[in-house]
Amino acid sequence: MHKKSTHSSGISIYYNPDCSKAKKAMAYARSLSRDVFTLEYSKARQTATQWRELLDQLSLRPKDILDKSKEYYQQNIRGREFQDEDWLNVLINNPGLIRSPIAVRGDRAVMLDNPTDIYKV
Repeated sequence: MHKKSTHSSGISIYYNPDCSKAKKAMAYARSLSRDVFTLEYSKARQTATQWRELLDQLSLRPKDILDKSKEYYQQNIRGREFQDEDWLNVLINNPGLIRSPIAVRGDRAVMLDNPTDIYKV
């Protein structure tokens, strides 16, 4: 996942390539930093430990970052209760369910529900 950098100007964005919010957020990020690193959720598979670290930075639980309106969620997950570890596995195995891009800069992470949220990092 995101490695701590020696300077905090670089921005890492984890995203789904089909998300229009991600494209806009990346454009905004490039206005903030020359060093913008992009990682597709489906290609940059994170470990449970990496996700825990990122979720801690976001102050969120795995279930909090899932898009509950997606068909897969509605058909397979809605109404079910899981322990945090199980939610983490849902997240790891279904990165397409992540509701928004995530930006990381230094020790700070922000869920980009709105592309301009990039300015919060």
